Amino acid sequence: MNNKELLEALKKAKLVGSKDEISKGHEQLAHWVSQVAPLLTDSNEHYTTFMNAAGKAMARMSTDTTAENINIMRSTVDSAIVELESE
Repeated sequence: MNNKELLEALKKAKLVGSKDEISKGHEQLAHWVSQVAPLLTDSNEHYTTFMNAAGKAMARMSTDTTAENINIMRSTVDSAIVELESE
């Protein structure tokens, strides 16, 4: 996948991740993680940040913790998009 294709895929994943359903249902969150994680493997920093937050969000320690970690995941996707757009 070239950078342009990766950028488009991340933008599509961002739209899915912006929906409130991912914070309400474990299945929706797991599906979103499975779509986004492979797109971040070129950046060890983004991948690690995303997957650490995903693990915590999916553990469902509390609603606040889940929301906080989903926000970290969303901002990680945003950062990856910005980096690709600047190349």
